[in-house]
Amino acid sequence: MILERGVIVISQDDMKDLTTDLDNKLVKALQNKIDTYETEVSELKDILTKKDEEIANLAKSKDVLSSELEETKSNLENKTNKLEKIDSEVYDLKKTVTIKENETNKLCAEVDELKQKIEELSDEVVKKENKITELSEELTNKENKITELNDTLAGKEKIIEEQKDKLEKAETELSALKPPERTEYTSEERLICPKCGAKGKDLKVEEDKSKVLGYVGHSPLYSKVNVCKKCGAKF
Repeated sequence: MILERGVIVISQDDMKDLTTDLDNKLVKALQNKIDTYETEVSELKDILTKKDEEIANLAKSKDVLSSELEETKSNLENKTNKLEKIDSEVYDLKKTVTIKENETNKLCAEVDELKQKIEELSDEVVKKENKITELSEELTNKENKITELNDTLAGKEKIIEEQKDKLEKAETELSALKPPERTEYTSEERLICPKCGAKGKDLKVEEDKSKVLGYVGHSPLYSKVNVCKKCGAKF
């Protein structure tokens, strides 16, 4: 390059060198940019590959989550059905409890009524027991009196037995002196049956046990009655 009159004059060789040098610098700059771009593209490819892998993993995760969601929905539906069944059972149980409570209240009322009756019966039993005690005391007193009377009666019976023995002895002696009693009448006697007219041997004498004249000890003495052997009339 030559400076002439304030003007830079460039020769062809200088221009060629300058052009070559400029081209080299441009090529080098462009190459640097290309290398930079290729590096960036490579990095972007790596990033894209990672993103694809992430997308694939996300897709797999989505499938897994979808499956889990379906399973969760199924479980939720089953649990909902179970809950509805439990609600139905709870309703039935509440209904049963209400019935049982009504029955319990009824039974409690019956129990209270029975308790009242038991109390009344207990009072009645106490009264009866008091009455039994009074009657027992009265019975004891009467038994004591009966014992006393039995003792007295035993003494009197002893006296009566002694008198009976004496009387039997006297009757034995009297019977030995007395003629035998006739139970039939002879034809000469005038007794006649007022019903059929029978007389004599058709008549007999018996004891009239409907008429007691007295007692000898414990043995009664009966009145005598005439009896017709033919018609059975008594007179």
